[in-house]
Amino acid sequence: MNKKYAFLLAFFITLFVFALFHLSSLLISEKNKKIESVVISRVIDGDTLILEDNRTIRLININSPEKNLQISNLAIGFLKSYENKSVNIEIIDIDKYNRYLARIYVPEYLNLRIVELGLASKFLVQESELKLFSNAEKNAIKNHLGIWKPSIYYNCFSTDINPKEEKIIIINNCNISMTGFTIKDESRKIYSFKNISFSKITLHSNIGKDNSTDIFWNSKTDIWNNDRDSLYLFDNNGGIAHYESYGY
Repeated sequence: MNKKYAFLLAFFITLFVFALFHLSSLLISEKNKKIESVVISRVIDGDTLILEDNRTIRLININSPEKNLQISNLAIGFLKSYENKSVNIEIIDIDKYNRYLARIYVPEYLNLRIVELGLASKFLVQESELKLFSNAEKNAIKNHLGIWKPSIYYNCFSTDINPKEEKIIIINNCNISMTGFTIKDESRKIYSFKNISFSKITLHSNIGKDNSTDIFWNSKTDIWNNDRDSLYLFDNNGGIAHYESYGY
């Protein structure tokens, strides 16, 4: 057999075997999914709860506001309506705090419903659910639901995120003072603006000295994930002034 065709045949056989193995793994994974019927004993916060058997459950794909923020009561209040009730859970992993990472069904998909209602943002979304949670969050922001109170400056900003270089170019089309404004990522990392006005500026994640063209988060660790993340800009009244998401 011609060496060229022998090589191509070997390549396609290898590709076929790999695809078959990958498909088998997916089918086995789906088969091994286990749905449990449990009772929610106590709600810790907007994305964490305790079961009747004392297991701690962390809802995957979402991140609710911290408990010291007034808006955190929205997600907490919603989850509390399920205390002492039976729900179905699907555990997918255990995190470093020994919490069970899970989906909850009531029977609707509760994790997704929380984002749809604007009670929490998306966070570390599973690959198979990227579009689902991204669209849910976009719609919640667009319709000013839950925590997404609109800012009067909503159309004043545009951003260009460069996650690999850990910097954001911010365009302030209204040239308003940024005092009291904050930027956060999908996790709980927050940058607070000083008393500053600008039409265009670059916000760097690393340590540095502010000047007329560049400001610095002064973070010792990276802020932006290279694969996907979201930027939320809030005004001094907590209203969402700008939103940008990438990788979804």
